[in-house]
Amino acid sequence: MQFRVKDDGATVHVSLEGQLNFAANEDFQALLSQLGAFKNKKVIFDMTALSHIDSVGLGLLYIAREDMSEAGSTVVLANPRDNVLRMLQLTEAHKTFEIQR
Repeated sequence: MQFRVKDDGATVHVSLEGQLNFAANEDFQALLSQLGAFKNKKVIFDMTALSHIDSVGLGLLYIAREDMSEAGSTVVLANPRDNVLRMLQLTEAHKTFEIQR
Protein backbone atom coordinates (compact mmCIF):
# COMPACT_ATOMS: atom_id res chain seq x y z
CA MET A 1 0.00 0.00 0.00
CA GLN A 2 1.14 3.49 -0.78
CA PHE A 3 -0.35 6.75 0.43
CA ARG A 4 -0.19 10.50 -0.10
CA VAL A 5 -1.33 13.09 2.43
CA LYS A 6 -2.46 16.59 1.46
CA ASP A 7 -3.69 19.16 3.99
CA ASP A 8 -5.81 21.96 2.55
CA GLY A 9 -6.70 23.64 5.83
CA ALA A 10 -9.89 22.17 7.30
CA THR A 11 -9.58 18.88 5.41
CA VAL A 12 -6.81 16.31 5.13
CA HIS A 13 -6.94 14.18 1.97
CA VAL A 14 -5.30 10.76 2.17
CA SER A 15 -4.98 8.92 -1.14
CA LEU A 16 -4.61 5.16 -0.69
CA GLU A 17 -3.13 2.99 -3.44
CA GLY A 18 -2.76 -0.75 -3.78
CA GLN A 19 -4.03 -3.23 -1.20
CA LEU A 20 -5.04 -2.53 2.38
CA ASN A 21 -4.31 -5.83 4.12
CA PHE A 22 -1.91 -7.39 6.65
CA ALA A 23 1.08 -6.60 4.44
CA ALA A 24 0.14 -2.90 4.60
CA ASN A 25 0.20 -2.78 8.40
CA GLU A 26 3.63 -1.15 8.71
CA ASP A 27 2.88 1.48 6.04
CA PHE A 28 -0.49 2.20 7.62
CA GLN A 29 1.12 2.68 11.04
CA ALA A 30 3.46 5.23 9.43
CA LEU A 31 0.41 6.96 7.97
CA LEU A 32 -1.26 7.06 11.39
CA SER A 33 1.88 8.64 12.85
CA GLN A 34 1.72 11.34 10.19
CA LEU A 35 -2.01 11.91 10.76
CA GLY A 36 -1.41 12.29 14.50
CA ALA A 37 -0.25 15.85 13.81
CA PHE A 38 -3.69 16.85 12.55
CA LYS A 39 -6.31 17.86 15.10
CA ASN A 40 -9.97 18.83 14.64
CA LYS A 41 -10.02 18.18 10.90
CA LYS A 42 -12.01 16.15 8.43
CA VAL A 43 -9.82 13.29 7.19
CA ILE A 44 -10.89 11.88 3.84
CA PHE A 45 -9.45 8.52 2.82
CA ASP A 46 -9.70 8.52 -0.98
CA MET A 47 -10.01 4.87 -2.03
CA THR A 48 -10.11 5.47 -5.78
CA ALA A 49 -6.79 3.65 -6.30
CA LEU A 50 -7.32 1.04 -3.57
CA SER A 51 -7.67 -2.28 -5.39
CA HIS A 52 -8.37 -4.56 -2.42
CA ILE A 53 -9.26 -4.48 1.27
CA ASP A 54 -9.60 -7.42 3.64
CA SER A 55 -10.65 -7.75 7.28
CA VAL A 56 -7.23 -6.63 8.54
CA GLY A 57 -7.37 -3.57 6.30
CA LEU A 58 -10.84 -2.78 7.57
CA GLY A 59 -9.52 -3.10 11.12
CA LEU A 60 -6.79 -0.59 10.29
CA LEU A 61 -9.46 1.89 9.17
CA TYR A 62 -11.29 1.43 12.47
CA ILE A 63 -8.04 2.11 14.33
CA ALA A 64 -7.55 5.27 12.24
CA ARG A 65 -11.11 6.36 13.04
CA GLU A 66 -10.55 5.85 16.76
CA ASP A 67 -7.22 7.72 16.71
CA MET A 68 -8.67 10.58 14.66
CA SER A 69 -11.75 10.79 16.88
CA GLU A 70 -9.53 11.20 19.95
CA ALA A 71 -7.87 14.13 18.14
CA GLY A 72 -11.27 15.72 17.42
CA SER A 73 -11.24 14.73 13.75
CA THR A 74 -13.75 12.85 11.64
CA VAL A 75 -13.00 10.16 9.05
CA VAL A 76 -14.71 9.82 5.67
CA LEU A 77 -14.17 6.97 3.20
CA ALA A 78 -14.47 8.25 -0.36
CA ASN A 79 -14.72 6.69 -3.81
CA PRO A 80 -14.36 2.98 -2.97
CA ARG A 81 -14.15 0.68 -6.00
CA ASP A 82 -16.81 -1.99 -6.44
CA ASN A 83 -14.99 -4.80 -4.61
CA VAL A 84 -13.89 -2.48 -1.79
CA LEU A 85 -17.41 -1.08 -1.53
CA ARG A 86 -18.78 -4.65 -1.30
CA MET A 87 -16.50 -5.35 1.66
CA LEU A 88 -17.63 -2.15 3.35
CA GLN A 89 -21.28 -3.07 2.76
CA LEU A 90 -20.87 -6.68 3.93
CA THR A 91 -19.31 -5.52 7.18
CA GLU A 92 -21.85 -2.72 7.63
CA ALA A 93 -19.06 -0.15 7.82
CA HIS A 94 -21.58 2.50 6.72
CA LYS A 95 -22.92 2.38 10.29
CA THR A 96 -19.56 3.64 11.56
CA PHE A 97 -18.07 5.59 8.65
CA GLU A 98 -19.43 8.21 6.31
CA ILE A 99 -18.95 6.71 2.85
CA GLN A 100 -18.96 9.04 -0.15
CA ARG A 101 -19.28 7.65 -3.66
